[in-house]
Formats: sequence, structure tokens, C-alpha cells
Amino acid sequence: MFDTDTLLSLGLSNHLISMWQVFLYIAILVPFLMLQRVKFCLLITYIYTYYLAYIMYWGDIIVSAETLTPFFLYVVSGLAIVVLFVAASFSEQDRRKKWYY
Repeated sequence: MFDTDTLLSLGLSNHLISMWQVFLYIAILVPFLMLQRVKFCLLITYIYTYYLAYIMYWGDIIVSAETLTPFFLYVVSGLAIVVLFVAASFSEQDRRKKWYY
């Protein structure tokens, strides 16, 4: 059913994801799913996807650059989206409190 030799023969060996990363993602995500915290699940999924995109695609491009500027831009843009997400979550809770009272 799942043959690693076939995947490696496709020439995508640098695109395989380590299983410990997937298990870590699932282990972090499951408690939030059980508590029905959808926003946290979305945030965790975003961070995981951002990390995998760096590992799989952007890592080689950023490393081949002569300066650290692309790396810092990648990190700052990821952190900016996380900060904006958290700020939006708090402002939404404030609006709900004002509406009910």
C-alpha cells in the first residue's frame, strides 16, 4: 500500500516529511480538537504549514541567498500573521462582551 522505495525513486526524497513532525503536529492538535477550540486548531495548522513550507521549498532558496534578509522576512511575516490572528481573536471577544451587556 505505502512503498517508500517507489516514493524515493520518484526523485522527491527531499520532499518527504519526517514522521516525528507529523506525530508532533497530531499530538498538539488532538487536545484542541477534543476541547473544540477551532481557532487554536487553525493557528496550529497555519504554523505547521508555514514550517513545512520553509523546510520543503523555501529553505533552499533562503540558504542560497547571500544575506539573511530573506530569512528574516520569512520569519517576520509568519510572526506578523500569528500576532494579527491573536489580536483579532481578542478583539472579537471584546465585541461579544459589549454586545451581550
